[in-house]
Amino acid sequence: MPALRFEDLLQDPDREHDGDRWGADGRPVLLLNAAGTDRSAWWPVAARLADEHAVAVLDLPARRSIDDQAERLAIYVAAMGTRAPVIAGHGDAALVASLFAARYLAHAVVNIERRLDEPHPDPDAERARSEIAAGPRKLRGRYLTIFASAPPPAYEPWLQDRIPEAACAVYRTDGEFPHFNDPKRFADDIRFLAT
Repeated sequence: MPALRFEDLLQDPDREHDGDRWGADGRPVLLLNAAGTDRSAWWPVAARLADEHAVAVLDLPARRSIDDQAERLAIYVAAMGTRAPVIAGHGDAALVASLFAARYLAHAVVNIERRLDEPHPDPDAERARSEIAAGPRKLRGRYLTIFASAPPPAYEPWLQDRIPEAACAVYRTDGEFPHFNDPKRFADDIRFLAT
């Protein structure tokens, strides 16, 4: 299936799109696919959620700043007329989801494998991280950070100081893709956050 690309949706947000969508009812769940990665990896998760949620896998626009991607996500959410969504992203896509939630309204954010307490060497990612962690507005709403292995013990209290409803989950899986290595647990976490 062709991707749901922000650029296509912004040109004609009312048209029907072929693409990575599952379900039509319930709270929207947006799974952000980082540029240059294969969105089909999200399909097992999306299929598990489709019975209760309207799910979309969105390809992030390539060669755009995290700030611009968050702004385009806001335009997409407004154009599609969705309620406050649950937004999940891995790595830099987690920064896009988090920045969107800091500026707009998300029911919940799932940040996969992206710590917010360490400066990032990439200036674009560092600007986004700084706004999320220490910006003028505290991020409100549910916020779950998922790790394959445990972060330092001080990380969760640090995160909760900045995002009051934050929590960390450790899946204890191999590699840096815990959401793909344990799709059932990940889908269960999304369902819980969506309530």
